[in-house]
Amino acid sequence: MATRTARQTTTGRPGPTDTESREPTAGKPAIAGNPAASRKPAGTGKPAADGKGAADGKGVAADSAEVATQLRAAVLAVPGVAGLHPGTDGVEVATQFAGGKIAGIRLGDPVEVHVRIDAVPIGPLGDQIRDAVRAVLGRFGQHPSVEVVVDDINLPETPTDGGRS
Repeated sequence: MATRTARQTTTGRPGPTDTESREPTAGKPAIAGNPAASRKPAGTGKPAADGKGAADGKGVAADSAEVATQLRAAVLAVPGVAGLHPGTDGVEVATQFAGGKIAGIRLGDPVEVHVRIDAVPIGPLGDQIRDAVRAVLGRFGQHPSVEVVVDDINLPETPTDGGRS
């Protein structure tokens, strides 16, 4: 199966959904309206009592490993998503925690989800992924914006020799 690299993001900001190309600038990946230096941890803005993460709305702190694991499952369950992608341009997108990491998801504000998709319309798929991510985050009492980045597209192979062997 052939793949083609594509960088496209859909942002989860209030207002109409937009889709735009993302081009790296000065060796750093561009985040629409959010430079890397301004990233904040995901959550409600209130520190959790045990320092593990944001409160989940029930007074219990959300562990980043638990949140990222549930996000991974929700994203991979969306039809058309072929997998998570660790990002491009030599900058790994991942959520790290004691005992491991989940590549393709970066918790913060915005939450970034980097995916490899099948050959399907990107806009509607981005909306479905964003909705799945928001549903999981909502269960933890978190409501950050969500960016979905398509880093790779699986394209069907086509004969290059005109069908001759």
